[in-house]
Amino acid sequence: MSVPAGGTAPLSLTEFDQFLHTLYGAVGHDEAWTEVVRALAAALRADVACWCTTDGEGPQAPSFYAAWNLPEELNRAYAERWLPDNPWLQAGLVRNAFMQGSILRGTDLVPAPVLRQTRFYREYMLRYPVEHMLTAVMSDGSVPGLAPPMLLNLFRHPQQPDFDAADVARLHLLYPHLLRAFDLHWLQRRRQEQVGLLHQFLDALDFGMVMLDPAAQALYANYAARALAATPSLAPWLGQLPVRVTAHDALARLVHAAARGRGGGLVLGDEQRRLMALALPIDEHRRLTADGAPNPAPPPGACMLLLAQQGHAPTGVPDFVTRLFGLSAAEARVLPLLLRGQPPADIATELGVKLSTVRTQLSAIFAKTGAMRQQDLIRLLGSVPPVRL
Repeated sequence: MSVPAGGTAPLSLTEFDQFLHTLYGAVGHDEAWTEVVRALAAALRADVACWCTTDGEGPQAPSFYAAWNLPEELNRAYAERWLPDNPWLQAGLVRNAFMQGSILRGTDLVPAPVLRQTRFYREYMLRYPVEHMLTAVMSDGSVPGLAPPMLLNLFRHPQQPDFDAADVARLHLLYPHLLRAFDLHWLQRRRQEQVGLLHQFLDALDFGMVMLDPAAQALYANYAARALAATPSLAPWLGQLPVRVTAHDALARLVHAAARGRGGGLVLGDEQRRLMALALPIDEHRRLTADGAPNPAPPPGACMLLLAQQGHAPTGVPDFVTRLFGLSAAEARVLPLLLRGQPPADIATELGVKLSTVRTQLSAIFAKTGAMRQQDLIRLLGSVPPVRL
């Protein structure tokens, strides 16, 4: 690739649209950012383009990294040997020049005659060969959980003219879109990591759990639920996710009722493999009107289906239910006794509180879990096996 005499021509509307299509299409796809840097190199008439970190751990330290026309051996050599000797990087760090929004030419950091006297230039840069640089700060690392400190670097060969004011102006034109797409990409990566961790947690549970949206669409089933999918009553809609649960059988009716705030449960299967199913609403706000009063006809909300083989011990259930539904400390004290089948009067005696207090706490537990009555909660939650963490 070469640079025409007289610098870089302005971007046409077609070129600008094509670049934006490539840029925003890369959001959420690590592998697509190599094409983004190639498109940037074309737009700025650069011979080499890459993203690299300024954290001192090399360009491959983060899991997101892209380069175009950068030989792998030179990339590796930079990370393993030359990064501390990069005069541009060191000058920028000393001057605190790498603030988000900054766009700099190499000569803004280190004069060309000084650069040519360094070992970094003679023994590393001339192996590309490159000499001229234009850089934009894509992240200064100030937002926790998003991108590490990272630069977009564009280079030209020594025989090409240096980047000029027109090149800087062109990069300024593209920069707001670069930054927006870059931030969206890292935000989506962060969310994907969080979802992955959530799935790992749910797969560690010894009982089945299916998450459903307000339209009764099964969004996710954990490992235990997928293992139970061979049960005839579950197979039609757990075999392949996501699907929309219709209302033609008892399990589907249970799920649709939970989506409207009415939790409950039932027994599935035959004598050889009996399953306990508990459907619980998880969207509390939809059951209230704007002034905080109970909504007589709440819109559908998300719900959760818990599945377990009948007869398993309930050791881990109280803590799980307490955390999931935000039970208070007092309500959490009642739950284990409730699951052992003790009536409210015996619970009050064991805890040393008034019977009216226990009844109030039971009402709060039913309201938060969406259960209809005490016996449903005892029978169904009492069959859920321990939580394995």
